[in-house]
Amino acid sequence: MNNSIVIDQIREESAVILDQLANRSEQEFKIKNLEIADNGLYLNNVPITGNALKKVLGALRVKENFIEYSKKMTSDEWSDLGDRIKNVQGEDKLYAVFAKEDGKTEIIDAYGHKSDKKSADDASYKQYFDWVISSLEKTEFEFSLKELHFNQKTDQVNLNLLNKSREFDAFGTGVDLWKPGNNFRFNGLSFNYAPFFERLSCSNGAVAQKFGFGSDISRNTFNNNKIQRTIEKAILEEDSNMMETLKKSIHHLKNNNVSLGEFYYYRKQLESKNQEGEYDGILAKYFNDAIFYDMYGENIKSKSQKWLATANSGINAYDMFNSITYLGSHPDEVKIDHNDRVDLQIAATRLLFKKSLDLEDVASPVKFVYPKNFSMN
Repeated sequence: MNNSIVIDQIREESAVILDQLANRSEQEFKIKNLEIADNGLYLNNVPITGNALKKVLGALRVKENFIEYSKKMTSDEWSDLGDRIKNVQGEDKLYAVFAKEDGKTEIIDAYGHKSDKKSADDASYKQYFDWVISSLEKTEFEFSLKELHFNQKTDQVNLNLLNKSREFDAFGTGVDLWKPGNNFRFNGLSFNYAPFFERLSCSNGAVAQKFGFGSDISRNTFNNNKIQRTIEKAILEEDSNMMETLKKSIHHLKNNNVSLGEFYYYRKQLESKNQEGEYDGILAKYFNDAIFYDMYGENIKSKSQKWLATANSGINAYDMFNSITYLGSHPDEVKIDHNDRVDLQIAATRLLFKKSLDLEDVASPVKFVYPKNFSMN
């Protein structure tokens, strides 16, 4: 099958990404080489920030707010505490990801180290792109490039391919058509693959992480052969079972409503990312819960998870799924950060492939009084 157009697109866009990565590097280091200052963590005078800071603090087995304790100690006490913490795991190794922007260098991510690995895990961004292109050259399927995005904050590439040779009709009406595809997400020290699906009527995308593969440099499964084979299998082979699973899952959602518990679970997915109120308008429009207070005449916020799981939201589960994937797929219409959009596409499939929805197989409420017998008196 001729995939020359998508191959040229990937080559052109990946060249720009690889150029942007020129100021990125990775380095192995030991815990004992860290500097625990009263204003943060450093490695060779380079600040450890964001996701990297969380992971390094985790490796030190201290809380995320650990640095705040420095305000309650003298400089000598803080220095002594830092040395004692480092000495416990001083020989443990991590990988640091360095980024240099506008003359400023920071460590933006970190990964564990596995010393007994035997398989090579030195694949580069370029190799990932090359393996995708090589597979596209050999496959019998025709693909299109849905998205190739590079997040400069995390150094992560998000690549979505759609299989133009395959589609299926969810309900046999000729209206609700879907296409399968592949989602590849990777940076220098991690790799993730998952089936990708797009609903053609609205261009809503979903990433089925549950049926994918993920690894990073701290694991034995993160090696060149495994990653190359994962890419090749995804592009060269057809997973007919996955299509059937998707179809059954769609019908499952269509026949059920979501509970208030499930509604709030997905609302919280976005609320957790609403650090500065940037998503207030989206939450009010797409996750408006005022109607629930009117429906039930109750203070919903005060209710337990058990109560919420038994309360009907009145929202069809398939409609809920489509709403979540819409938010994750339309950046021009709904302004959501790219990483947050991908997270929503992944979260949506947790609903799609949920084995049992909250309101399934639940008895309808009936009013009756069981007749008493003498033993109940």
